[in-house]
Amino acid sequence: MRSALLAALLLLCTSGAQAADWQVQKVPAPARITAIDPSRSARINAGGLWYELVVKDSQARLAYDGDEPKQEMPENALPHGRIVVGTRDIARAWLRGPTQRYDHAILGDKVSAGSLTIETRDGKMQIVSLKDDAVFEDLSPRLADIDGDGHDEVVVVKSYLTRGSALAVIGLRNGRYTIIAETPPIGEPNRWLNPAGIADFTGDGKIDIALVRTPHLTGELEVWTWRDGGLVKTGALADVTNHIAGTRALDMSAVGDFNGDGVADLAIPSFDRSRLRLISFVPQPQEIASIALPAKAVTNLARVDAGKGASAVALGLADGTLALVRQTP
Repeated sequence: MRSALLAALLLLCTSGAQAADWQVQKVPAPARITAIDPSRSARINAGGLWYELVVKDSQARLAYDGDEPKQEMPENALPHGRIVVGTRDIARAWLRGPTQRYDHAILGDKVSAGSLTIETRDGKMQIVSLKDDAVFEDLSPRLADIDGDGHDEVVVVKSYLTRGSALAVIGLRNGRYTIIAETPPIGEPNRWLNPAGIADFTGDGKIDIALVRTPHLTGELEVWTWRDGGLVKTGALADVTNHIAGTRALDMSAVGDFNGDGVADLAIPSFDRSRLRLISFVPQPQEIASIALPAKAVTNLARVDAGKGASAVALGLADGTLALVRQTP
């Protein structure tokens, strides 16, 4: 009993010290912050215009960056979807085949994707189609070498009409792209998950996938790793979220090294979005710091280079302001 109490006190003191090492810096903006695009560094939308977040030493400012570039979407592509561009054997991938057979609307409308197109580096295209019992309930696929074979796989949310969401991995087998692994579906219709990050979170050289199971209901962070030809759950942590129901902001988390140990960590809001939690996965998911926010997080998150190898996190708040969470100088 005494040892357990001492351990709890030590954890409390450590957590408080770590949290004190981080601060929330408000970045001046010309208008209300409405969106963040983390796919191109940290591009901030304020009042309908796009800006680049520039961080130098202790100063942070927005620099006008022009209009949002428009992607020319292929025929039959998913509305509001995005083409992902690869650097290995997959050149591009996107969701296609709009369908309303799954009446969930968690991403703002009732339209999901029934298939996915993969364009390889040699210009060939393959279509991966789902049966009528499922859809891709996502906006953009993700590319990463999940199984360690030197080739990219596609990671996407697959939702069953009667069993809810699973995380699917699509890979090349015998010359064809097909679903090679997926997590067990949640078990009920209209129950969704959202990927939070793909990286080597444990430092063992293997790529891990972090996701949030039911981000609007329970908010459990799960870690899945490729083992023995499939995905194995290797860790979990409660009290997080990375999505607001009815929105298309799917990137409310950011990967970066936040404790300086050379291993990827995850920044993600608490379930009530009042705090930004920094999570390490070495050896198991644990909190590095929990930083109180002036208002609730409402936009995508973006990792920002704060100089001298330090990582910071930019996010928009419910009061319309832009926050930069960074280590105290």
